[in-house]
Amino acid sequence: MRCGILLFFLLTAFAAIGRSSEQDIPPEKYPSVCDLLLDREGVYLYTLEKGEARLRRRSETGSDPDEILPLPADPARMTFTPGETGILISAGIGPGTLFLVRVRDESGNPVPLTIEKSIPAGHFPESVTALQREEGLRFYAADRFLGKVREFDGTTGEELRVFDAGREPSALKATPDRKTLAVANLLPEYRADASFTTSRVRLIDLESGEVTPIDLSNGTANLYDLDISPDGRFAAVTGTNANYHTVTSQVIDGWIVHNIVSIIDIPAKKFVDTVYLDNTYCGAPNPWGVSFGEDGKYIAVALSGSGEVLFLSVESLMATLGGRRGGEAPAPAAKGIDPLRYRVQLGLRGTRRVLLRGNTARVTAYFDNAVGKITLNTSPPLGKPYFSPRDIPAPPDPDRAEKDAAPESVWIPLPDFSPMPGVLFTRSFTRLAPKPAESAARRGEYLFSDARYCEEEWQSCITCHPDGRADALSWDLENDGVGNPKNTKSLLLAHETPPSMITGVRADAETAVRAGVVHILFGTLPEEDYCAIDEYLKSLRPLPSPYLENGELNEKARRGKVLFESSRTGCAGCHPEPLFTDLSMHATGSQDYKEPRLRFDTPTLVEVWRTAPYLSTGHWLTLREMLAGGNHPARGGKTADLSPQELDDLIEYILSL
Repeated sequence: MRCGILLFFLLTAFAAIGRSSEQDIPPEKYPSVCDLLLDREGVYLYTLEKGEARLRRRSETGSDPDEILPLPADPARMTFTPGETGILISAGIGPGTLFLVRVRDESGNPVPLTIEKSIPAGHFPESVTALQREEGLRFYAADRFLGKVREFDGTTGEELRVFDAGREPSALKATPDRKTLAVANLLPEYRADASFTTSRVRLIDLESGEVTPIDLSNGTANLYDLDISPDGRFAAVTGTNANYHTVTSQVIDGWIVHNIVSIIDIPAKKFVDTVYLDNTYCGAPNPWGVSFGEDGKYIAVALSGSGEVLFLSVESLMATLGGRRGGEAPAPAAKGIDPLRYRVQLGLRGTRRVLLRGNTARVTAYFDNAVGKITLNTSPPLGKPYFSPRDIPAPPDPDRAEKDAAPESVWIPLPDFSPMPGVLFTRSFTRLAPKPAESAARRGEYLFSDARYCEEEWQSCITCHPDGRADALSWDLENDGVGNPKNTKSLLLAHETPPSMITGVRADAETAVRAGVVHILFGTLPEEDYCAIDEYLKSLRPLPSPYLENGELNEKARRGKVLFESSRTGCAGCHPEPLFTDLSMHATGSQDYKEPRLRFDTPTLVEVWRTAPYLSTGHWLTLREMLAGGNHPARGGKTADLSPQELDDLIEYILSL
């Protein structure tokens, strides 16, 4: 019932977009707020906007006009420098850059936003932090696709140290004593056909340089964000927990995936436990941002797939975790772990980054280029913990609220929300720019991320296809029989490279999109929405490989290209340019013993540098293992005749595509 109501409001909102748009911005220029900061006095809100590539400073009260600083490259994340005199911004990809923006003078007075320094920062710097250590000002950036955390001298910009950060480090945070960095890895690091696989959290000791990887619970993936408790003891990490060993025959009650926060004990350097965010009969889809309040009373989690913010009581949570052994498998939240928690709708789309200050959470709405604000007011004694999704009213309508608000309003009020006796939420939002018209591709991007048309809202398309790529897990889909899991494929170039699925059971990507909604999300969409998702996937463009040098093949890769195209290897026979696939089925010898098929679709090699593990079962973690191990036929196993140097050259070329 709730999903149907939400879908009605969603489609109504889409119709309103087409009627009332104030400007028409090309989809590649669509402004999308991707991060936010609030200064210590709570006077100025700073936001980063992708698409338009800009930093915005907005007065919380509207006393000053917005100040906008254009950025030379699309931004990712930002952080204050010590003393809040500057903001450090990560931006760009292949190459990446850190921009230091001056926001205050030494006396603490606001100054015009200016880029004071630009620092080359590897391939794709994602999350950043800035610390004042005994040896001086230090900047840290997570280089996502090279799997590194880079340390820079904040004064000179010199790169000082590089730490191994595992696969796709997506978020990092320093402890209050400035001695440890906690780093979250977006994707799992194990074989996809193994009985255990997980993304990791790494703790970097900034004094010794030691890096400690920590496994989370089996099936944990999609670690988009982390935060550290004010006392520095615990890290809370958002993610999903996949039941990848099961057949995807249903989605209800978290059959396919649960939505979680993982807890790390930082001094002990160990995983404590998994906290499930879902309610019975209603998932908490795609947890993204997470924030501890400075008083340590609550954790706020942004639920990107449903446009909600979830508040967790830290006292209740720690009391529950304290009585359990670390790593012991917990039951879902509504059945086992029962910390006091609340879910609050804003009616905004793509709630991703969240900042909890006191009892007020501010959250970015990526697809609305807006910021929502929710204040939690309590007056004990409280009623029973709020769990039943059936009691959740329809989400508020920001478009209507915006029309009814006074023209000078900075924060537009939304209806108050009281989920239980003794608890009241006040809600509002501020739009960063006039709402633009959405192209079909832009609307498709939102639908790809939305979980509200999934039965019971457990997951969305990005759950298994982050960024439209692959989650590094093997799933047992019913479209080719059961008991034979397959490695998730990237959807990049899917519409240009039919057939779809590893076994080619879908004639094309259009068919696969519609079947995926019906048989994996157990939902339905109007045909126009399916077409919008098609347009979004068609709009995906390959990212530059981190193996390129100044955008070009290096010397090793050029030698490898000659080998790739030669009859010695025969690689180009199945993987010809420009798509690097012949669109045909071939016997690769990669099937497991339960797989009745011997022939599989030839995948494109474009972006193969980010799609490990490899082949149909995901058995091979690296191209070297796959080629040297002999499990890929390579036109008769001819790579076995290559010298070590030739194999290095060949791999360098393939990873450069």
